[in-house]
Amino acid sequence: MIKHIFTLIWNKKKKNFLLFLEIFFSFMILFAVFAFIISNMRVYYSPLGFDTKNVWVANLRIPSSSDSTEIAEMKTLLLQELNAMSEVESASFSAGAYPFSGNTWSTGNDKNSFEFQTCIFFNDEHYAKTAGLNIIEGRWFEEADNTSKYTPVLITKKFREQCFAGKPVLDSLFILEDDEEDVRMNIVKIIGVIDNYKYHGEFAEERLGTFVFTPSTSMDSNVAHIRMKGNIQPEAEEKLNKLIASVTKRADFSIRKLEQRRIQNSQSTWTPMIALMSISGFLIINVALGLFGVLWYNISKRRSEIGLRRTVGATRSDISFQFIAEIIMVTLIGIFIGLFFAAQFPIMKLFDIENINYYYA
Repeated sequence: MIKHIFTLIWNKKKKNFLLFLEIFFSFMILFAVFAFIISNMRVYYSPLGFDTKNVWVANLRIPSSSDSTEIAEMKTLLLQELNAMSEVESASFSAGAYPFSGNTWSTGNDKNSFEFQTCIFFNDEHYAKTAGLNIIEGRWFEEADNTSKYTPVLITKKFREQCFAGKPVLDSLFILEDDEEDVRMNIVKIIGVIDNYKYHGEFAEERLGTFVFTPSTSMDSNVAHIRMKGNIQPEAEEKLNKLIASVTKRADFSIRKLEQRRIQNSQSTWTPMIALMSISGFLIINVALGLFGVLWYNISKRRSEIGLRRTVGATRSDISFQFIAEIIMVTLIGIFIGLFFAAQFPIMKLFDIENINYYYA
């Protein structure tokens, strides 16, 4: 029967060519769409590494020409006033590279026994509690670290797995930057390991990360992170605005909710994914209707053949099986051609995504 079906398909190869072509291109389009979606969803379901609910971020926009002593006093007072608010659970300061900010500070070198490229985050001793970080080894920064001989840092689990696999990392020293101007960043001391930190967004591949201790009084720390308590009342934001304005004596700061920034950040990926899935669904329906159309066309054009087969003893199910098998075989031929070309993607590494995403697609 299979040989007979192949013979029928071959005899009508000119008529089936466009059908082969339609199935091949449909398969390649669906393959590309699903590879893109699966790649994004696998990243999406990996842990974010920090908590965004009830966390507000205030960018103070401190001019670089400001007096460092006055700024240090102002931020110390602001931190005290924020923690004194009944609506605030904790507060901290960081530099401009924080979750969903779009800012990236990175460094790397090959001066150690390994080569690396890592993002750098400058945070004070209160940030781990405010952001809800998961410390899996060691500890977070303490105020006493300000007088340490070596600048204390924490690295992410991904950093450890890539560069310190099978080695103890706590209290290890390594060269973070080869910079003669900023000697405190040259040799640093690892005091802890963070589980995950996808600060670029839920759909962004996690990069190596290094947290560098930076006191809240530093001129580099111009972003206040404020964790509010549950059941926040609408007037809390107004109260917070007035407090920051009165302490900083400025009105050009901005306050944004980290949860809203997370949602906005994800929408830029969700929107094309939903659009592509909708187009893919329409394409599948269109191809299916085309195959059904070919099936009914074959039945209507081959009534004499059906009558002849019925005369020689073929049953209804035999005839139905033949027509359906022809359509399935035509479809499989188109898919196998598509599989041949799809297999080239992981072999040739045409795009910068893991091969497992191609196999799932």
